[in-house]
Amino acid sequence: MSREKWFNPEDKSPCVIRPELQDKTALSLPPNLLVVFSQNLLKNFVKPNVLYQDSALLQFFGGESNIYRSNSNRDLVAIEGTISAPIGVSAIQTAVSKGVKRVFALGLCGAVDSSLNVGDLILPTMCEREEGTSFHYLPPNTAASPNYDMLQSLTRHLGKYNLPYRAGKTVSTDAPYRQTIETELTWRKDGILGVDMEMSAVFALCKYLTIPSVGLFVVSDTHDLTEKTDWEWNKKLFEDNFNKAFTLLRQLTTHF
Repeated sequence: MSREKWFNPEDKSPCVIRPELQDKTALSLPPNLLVVFSQNLLKNFVKPNVLYQDSALLQFFGGESNIYRSNSNRDLVAIEGTISAPIGVSAIQTAVSKGVKRVFALGLCGAVDSSLNVGDLILPTMCEREEGTSFHYLPPNTAASPNYDMLQSLTRHLGKYNLPYRAGKTVSTDAPYRQTIETELTWRKDGILGVDMEMSAVFALCKYLTIPSVGLFVVSDTHDLTEKTDWEWNKKLFEDNFNKAFTLLRQLTTHF
């Protein structure tokens, strides 16, 4: 079956695996979801007036995630650990079925543009779709992009705090071992800033569900395309800048 046939806008039949039935509890979530596409980072924000860990878990098809809430912002819930497009979309769609109305996504990405450094912020304005999940939610010729109003709000918020960032196209892939040197050089020629595994699918899901969404990346690694050095993920430098990005998005949720 061709990719063009994966999504049928006329198909209104119910899901065989329904997201609202994946969590067997009476879980109710607030309207603003901050989803972090990394692991073991939200626990650093468990402190008074920031986050606390709920005793409940968000159970979704493919896994489960700790739930973090805020006493100072009852409209916010945060989850993490949803790595890859299929699992990330499963978690978010389940959260939407439990009450979420807006999605704020914070991810890590590899730098494709050679001028970027570890820790830099990237504001994705459109995501090229090289993962498979998004094609079940949108036709192939539909762009995976954030909600315009939320994108403008995040842009103003970044400017308010005078945080440098790059805005532009990114790409999401299912196959990190197929990020060949030739592939990444082609991405550079196409103006791609960074590569991740989830954001295009998040934007596609939210557009399908008519749920506004916006995303932000922290560069976790840079790629030498000369074949002189091996790839290395600089986790420490990424985490040093993650705190600022998370705090910025957490503050932004209070405006909605």
